[in-house]
Amino acid sequence: MFAIHALYHGRSRRRADYIRDVAEALSSTSAVTGARVYGAEGFAVLSPDADGATTVVLNLLQAGDFAVGIGTVLQDAADATDAMVAEDTEAVAEHCYATAARSFGRQHRAGTVRTRIEQPGPGGVRAPGIPAEIAEDITAAFTLLAHVLSRRTPEGREATALMRQGHLQTEAAALVGISKQAMSQRLAAAGWQAEQAGWTLAVHMLRRVTDLG
Repeated sequence: MFAIHALYHGRSRRRADYIRDVAEALSSTSAVTGARVYGAEGFAVLSPDADGATTVVLNLLQAGDFAVGIGTVLQDAADATDAMVAEDTEAVAEHCYATAARSFGRQHRAGTVRTRIEQPGPGGVRAPGIPAEIAEDITAAFTLLAHVLSRRTPEGREATALMRQGHLQTEAAALVGISKQAMSQRLAAAGWQAEQAGWTLAVHMLRRVTDLG
């Protein structure tokens, strides 16, 4: 389980409405299992797995006006029964929300990602050693993705969005009204292959967290 905390740094005059709309849009997908809106400041969502968390963060980076914090808690599942897991789910969710909020530190700006992995139990203690290294690697993977996304034109964002929805290049080209060759050129200029590689890297790094339990 991962919590993703988004702090708004945009210029919308109706920022509270915009924040609520983004949170609701994410909550309508299978990538999110819970959400909390913090007025005009931002929101946080829960994602059940690495793929879902990567989806949420990528969408927030694409929006461009959120600082993003990822939080999760190490779980020792070796001796846990199904009943214990169900009973502890709410407590773990609360801990993940708090961890994501603590991930930012004192400085945060739009288009950046911070990751924090904590030990179970009270106190909000950052997990040392390998978990800390994995947290740094997760942040690095999303930093590379943010760089790719920030350099896209509106046409590039449109093209990659269609590909992300599962369309073939020929289908995406037809929807936009251009040739397949032109679509291929747009995707290349938008760094579509780099996004796919970054996506895979981010998912793999987030999965390493769950493998630590």
